[in-house]
Amino acid sequence: MPDEPSLVSLSIHLIKPSDEEITSILVSRAPLDEHHVRFNDGEGQLFIKRPNARSPDWARFFSPQIDRGAFGLTAAVSAVLLLETGDRAFEITFGPGGRFLIDTAKAEERFGLLAVVNSIPENRLRSMDKTAFDALATHSRVQTSREASATEFGLDVERDLVRAVTGTPDKDDLGQRLQGVDSLRATVRVELADLPGLLRTYLARYRSTSYKKSFPWIDHIAEVKDKALRHRLDQQLLETIQGRELDTCWLAVPEIVDWDRIHRFRYGRGRRNPTHHDIDLDRWLTELTNTTKRLSSPADFDLNLLSNRKVLALDEDGREIAQWSIYKCLNAEIEGDDDNAYLISAGKWYRVARNFVQGVNRDFDQIPRFAHRLPEYCHESEGSYNESVARSDPETFALLDKQNIPYGGGPSRIEFCDLYTRNRDIIHVKRYGGSNVLSHLFSQGTVSGEVFWMQADFRELVNQRLPESHRTQEPARQPNARDYQVVFAVVSKQEGEGLSLPFFSRLNLRAAARRLQGYGYRVSIAKIPVQQRFAVTTVTVESGDRGRQVSP
Repeated sequence: MPDEPSLVSLSIHLIKPSDEEITSILVSRAPLDEHHVRFNDGEGQLFIKRPNARSPDWARFFSPQIDRGAFGLTAAVSAVLLLETGDRAFEITFGPGGRFLIDTAKAEERFGLLAVVNSIPENRLRSMDKTAFDALATHSRVQTSREASATEFGLDVERDLVRAVTGTPDKDDLGQRLQGVDSLRATVRVELADLPGLLRTYLARYRSTSYKKSFPWIDHIAEVKDKALRHRLDQQLLETIQGRELDTCWLAVPEIVDWDRIHRFRYGRGRRNPTHHDIDLDRWLTELTNTTKRLSSPADFDLNLLSNRKVLALDEDGREIAQWSIYKCLNAEIEGDDDNAYLISAGKWYRVARNFVQGVNRDFDQIPRFAHRLPEYCHESEGSYNESVARSDPETFALLDKQNIPYGGGPSRIEFCDLYTRNRDIIHVKRYGGSNVLSHLFSQGTVSGEVFWMQADFRELVNQRLPESHRTQEPARQPNARDYQVVFAVVSKQEGEGLSLPFFSRLNLRAAARRLQGYGYRVSIAKIPVQQRFAVTTVTVESGDRGRQVSP
């Protein structure tokens, strides 16, 4: 009986179809030794980077007391194997520096991920890398001590972007373990001569659609990493802006900020530039063409301009407290030709399955709008708006903004809501912003509602901060959540009664509504209109009275 092949670790990329020679994927500037490798059904090329023997880097810590030569010499060897089999070409890297010898932009995205999810049962996962699109986009790796299913990893199959999966394949000849990102990493028993056959098997798994039964959520959201595709999307975005087709393209603050500190916004560092209460794409385009001679029309704009021009957030004294590029503030939704939608958020492009987008939009449209019209926004901050609303109608509204309630020990604080009504409306107010900003709003409302429903001591602390007319009569008794309505109120200068939110905000609102409705709460969304005169640009005058604001 022949000896069993030894285990080998392979890091495999599938090369994109191209008219170029297969060796065009190599990018190493160092000399490479080329060797021909023969298989049972073909041959390949092995390129080895000549090792540079030297003492380890940490040896310098002991100099000059001990000569570096006393530590001996080490040499890290790296190599790339290129071969064609079936109708595709592959490259396999070896050694710690192998991946730096190739241009990964010429390799297929998600080859490894799809090959793995088509090769492992749904309950044989061992680790998962994911990005959660909630209040803060968080990247994490979760590993288990035993094989498990996706739900046991705490995966939110609708809101998490899965970047990598590791698991045990359904057949031993595929390997003991597979890990998939763009590359496929396999720990497998295989002879060199049989390698092309194994690669054809992995290619067949990559092309399979069987994963849609066990892992359908894999296709919901994916970051676009292909440089050529990103460039095409950027060009399409640029054409949209040049044509002033701004219904699906807008500016929004891209990260969570303290709105009480932000007094105005300004485009660029020129202190004579107009300041604004909020950022607006159409206004920025108009201001830029009026003040920059070489930009006589939006058609003169390019991508470098979007990346280099800045939005500055200013405090009450005109000091800069934050800045972002126009490109990072852009939000846009573009229809693709491949049954996908493409979204840009915080400077990154994402591919989202069109049917998934349609489902999110349908559920968003079904969330009730708050039946009562909230007063217009004509204030410098959310805090001053909330105070004004409560002061104007104390019979209806109680102010709880900034009433952070200690909970859970240590420094943990929870803000129950911004405004609370005698009708038991729990109102959370937030100025319009990008996905991270609004998702933070929905996260706050979800946590507040859950704790209020579950914890009597928290309800008692809320009661202590309310006027007697608004208090719960029996805070120790678990409330009937159906008697309460959680209202997410967004300050928006969008015209009309409708409210458009970035896709990831719509997605997170749907998740928040489902969780709160699971407890029995009624959930609605409200649009707080911005008073027209408040949306007018103001100009900072730099004469003797620094920071004084006058109408243009």
